[in-house]
Amino acid sequence: MSTTPEIEVASSGMDHVSIHSLQPEIIIIGAGVIGCALAYSLSQSGRSVVLLERDLSEPDRIVGELLQPGGVAALEELGMSDVLEGIDAVPVEGYCIVSGEEKVGCPYPLLEEMAGLHHNQESGITNGNGGYVDKKGKWHVESESGKKEGRSFHHGKLISSLRKKVLTQAKGVTVLEATVKDLVFCEHTNRVIGVSASFKPSSSSSGSKELGVGNSDDTRDQRPAIANGIVKKLYAPITIIADGCFSKFRLTPGTRTPTPKTRSHFVGVILEDCKLPIQNMGTVCLTPSGPVLLYQIGRKGGEVRMLVDVKGKLPSVGDGSLRRHIEQNYVPHLPSELQTPVLSALSTQRLRSMPNTFLPPSIQGLSNSLSGAILVGDAYNMRHPLTGGGMTVAFNDAIILTKYLRPSEHSPAGRDGLEDWNTVSEGLREWFWERKKLSGVVNVLSMALYSLFGGADEPELEVLREGCVKYLGMGGERVAGPVGLLSALTPAPFMLFYHFFSVAFYSIFLLLIKGPPNSSLRGTKGVINPLLVLLTLPLNLIYSIKVFWTACVVLLPVIYTEFRV
Repeated sequence: MSTTPEIEVASSGMDHVSIHSLQPEIIIIGAGVIGCALAYSLSQSGRSVVLLERDLSEPDRIVGELLQPGGVAALEELGMSDVLEGIDAVPVEGYCIVSGEEKVGCPYPLLEEMAGLHHNQESGITNGNGGYVDKKGKWHVESESGKKEGRSFHHGKLISSLRKKVLTQAKGVTVLEATVKDLVFCEHTNRVIGVSASFKPSSSSSGSKELGVGNSDDTRDQRPAIANGIVKKLYAPITIIADGCFSKFRLTPGTRTPTPKTRSHFVGVILEDCKLPIQNMGTVCLTPSGPVLLYQIGRKGGEVRMLVDVKGKLPSVGDGSLRRHIEQNYVPHLPSELQTPVLSALSTQRLRSMPNTFLPPSIQGLSNSLSGAILVGDAYNMRHPLTGGGMTVAFNDAIILTKYLRPSEHSPAGRDGLEDWNTVSEGLREWFWERKKLSGVVNVLSMALYSLFGGADEPELEVLREGCVKYLGMGGERVAGPVGLLSALTPAPFMLFYHFFSVAFYSIFLLLIKGPPNSSLRGTKGVINPLLVLLTLPLNLIYSIKVFWTACVVLLPVIYTEFRV
């Protein structure tokens, strides 16, 4: 009888284990954002999990650095809100939109405005972690500003904190450093029954105790596979694929996944000695070439992340074309106080990029779908990161999916409880529609806003963009409603539809009384010429039909692709 080699284990209290001794109920590929969240929540529900990660060193990425308030609330519900502590996270109190000389602040709501919450002994009940219960029974974490805050941070620090939480507090999870090579299929049923992976031998000297990322959610496959690894098969009734936006398993027959569409790239640098227009607010600067997103990612060093949205094929980094492109087409349209630190960063730092990809979700658990495996995270669903909603969707997905995979009367604890794929499939179909309440709104909002803010490709979009900024600038419900959607605190599909077309009609109103943006009707310094406006009113009435049609083309196709089966 051959001896099974022992492999190195990253889990707390374990140094090595025999592969044959592992009998998990669920295998998760990728210890990124959603991989860690699912591993922790499933273990808390009573499931045994093996979490496979190619490289446990801390990652260094330019996106996945801003978590909306809805994501903070989801972490609290998962019991993982403490992962935001000790990572130098910065409070995010809303957004500031900069368009030319105009600056519009869109603050998140006050805690007291959320479901009648009041900080007193009669109406608030503390949970011992600085949180309070509102009338709907939801926890709200206290904030310095009194607002329902988000958080921004270095991505790698959050991933390390998530992994530490899993390693030290999730007793039912075994974390292994391994490169997953293939899914293993049953030759009789064609169901996924496990994975084939290259595991790290226990005798290897490695930094596996240093926590980070590799096969993780949303991470490019850049690191080499484990050298001289032990290639073995690991079996479980359910395999969850969370290996990120470059997932190779997305192409597995039966996944029914659409082809991802990359519309642009984010080019990132870190600014130093930089003061944002409104402190503790993410800033979106609208330029003719595309939006520029800025937010602080560290309190101690005061670092500010700048992400420049570049459409089409990226100019060359090596010959300086990309740097010159940003300097010539973006920097002149930024607030003057930001231009000096931006130019300094462009001249001294390596420009790094990430694709901005749209991947609408497809329903899983159908009769012709892949069985035995579940796609989650960016391997399954992506949207433009302009609104910073990706991690919020991931944590919310983990909450809902755990509800359908936890031990129950229909799926009891133990491996046998998950062998009935028909029961699991029914849960996956319900998960698809239940997650839409939040993910559908976040996905549609991100793509619709990017169409409006993504540069002056069409004059009709310029009309809508001006109307959007002016609409938010009126304040009141006109900013509270959209911010509720953006923050994922009140993700109501009807509210999204209502405010989007309210912006469209307000844009048309401005078109009729002022004329198109940057037209001669407005004269010098924006002074309106009433006579010219009156004379061109018939033409603008006809043009308004085209503006409204453009608004429909922006929103309705995205809604269709998001909610179709």
